[in-house]
Amino acid sequence: MNKHSNTSPKPAAFSIANSYHNYINQSMNNEDDFGCIKVEVRRKFSHVLSNWLELHKISDLDNSCPNQTTLSLMRCKKQIIHPFRSLLCLIGWRPFGADSLKRSSILLRIFNIIYPIFILILLLFNYTYEIIVCQGKLNVVTDTKTTTTTTSTTSLSPSQNHTLLNWSSLIPPKPFHKINVTDAETLVCGHIFTTYILPDLLHFIAFIIGFIYFRTTEGEPMYSLMEKVFIHADQNMRQFSPNRVIRRLKIFLLIGIVWVLASVATHALSNAMNDFTHPLIFDTQNNLKGKSVRYSLFILDIVCLLISNCIHLTIVINFVTHCEMVVFYSKSIRTRLEEKSIHLLEAMKQILDLGQSISQLNSLVSRMMSILIVYYLERTILGIILLMANEIKEPIMYAYRALYPMVWFSILLFCLGEAARVTSKCDKFHRVSLGMRVYGYHAASYADLDGFLLFLSKAELRAKLFGLTVRPGKIIFILVTTMIICVILLQTNIIKSSNFFLQ
Repeated sequence: MNKHSNTSPKPAAFSIANSYHNYINQSMNNEDDFGCIKVEVRRKFSHVLSNWLELHKISDLDNSCPNQTTLSLMRCKKQIIHPFRSLLCLIGWRPFGADSLKRSSILLRIFNIIYPIFILILLLFNYTYEIIVCQGKLNVVTDTKTTTTTTSTTSLSPSQNHTLLNWSSLIPPKPFHKINVTDAETLVCGHIFTTYILPDLLHFIAFIIGFIYFRTTEGEPMYSLMEKVFIHADQNMRQFSPNRVIRRLKIFLLIGIVWVLASVATHALSNAMNDFTHPLIFDTQNNLKGKSVRYSLFILDIVCLLISNCIHLTIVINFVTHCEMVVFYSKSIRTRLEEKSIHLLEAMKQILDLGQSISQLNSLVSRMMSILIVYYLERTILGIILLMANEIKEPIMYAYRALYPMVWFSILLFCLGEAARVTSKCDKFHRVSLGMRVYGYHAASYADLDGFLLFLSKAELRAKLFGLTVRPGKIIFILVTTMIICVILLQTNIIKSSNFFLQ
């Protein structure tokens, strides 16, 4: 063997045992180039064949693989990707059994055709049911005031009059009856188009776009971006280590589950205030007769609402995961530029690849999110108006009116904040490039650094919604301006509120 060889073999363990039967057993343990496979070679001398017998045993190293990137990707696939794919299957955006290597059975293929149609029927039922029952009590005129019931009575006895009358011309009096004025009027939802039809139309469009997107791409842009992030991640850097990436994505999933449960609980609270009934469907004078039908419709309504909110959750998780992966990817490139541990040309290649990932983010992913942003904004504004105009002095009503805008405003702010983080983190490349231009970068000439500055100015590293760049300053400006306008309108009594704290 050449003593000056550059390739040093991996250590091998040998064990030779001599027995009185002239039996020799030699074992050798070796690993593959990736350090993830253990190869055991057992050699045994046979007196019958007068030759050596070799037995090769190949096995994986359990929890001791030095290739941490592989382990991190496997853990991410188990804890993040598999739950997300299950969510896609639940709403009909991914066929069941798509991960199986075997050919799907005929029954499963038929089920994968019927199930999306079933989800579509549930959504259409949910849209129609919302309009019929005026779901959520979202009418600002009628649902914020207490209803009073007035009765009118008619006596059977004729009124005494001392004047002479022709008794044959008298009409017999009507029997005694009670009239509930509020029930006599036809209950019709107000502002149906802006309250129900427009949001449902936006939700349906987002559902169709998401169905086409995930059926054609199967979520591969997000998965490939994850692989890039894990490849460029550094175990020794806490800011963009694989464990931090997985932990952040798990927090996103947990937040999404909590949001779905909170929205369903808010909806159940609105139904509980009406005792799970509605005058247009149930007869309030005969509650016992329609009790089973009433709760059956409530359960069906909750199932439809869960499917609808899972569609919201899927689009939001897909968007914020893209944003977070871009943030970690930009952090890894920027940190290596600050440490001067990467060649300038290689950094430009990675930044170009980062720009392509942002372009994928700003395509259909951003369009689906933009549609739902309008949905969330409309629900938030409506919820705030209902809270300010509420005159029903009941704790359960105040709890519902306060929870409703909080649920929609939280998811609205969460999505806008993630998009703003992408733009904010990518803008730091310009600051780093200015420092490189002043202090130099390895053996790069000033012409190369000027070219790098020009390259960054042309690269569109910005997250967009509605085709507009989302920046933290814009979001803060809009929020502060809205708050100031609301305070002015309240102080000048242009907006009147029955709430003691807002008067």
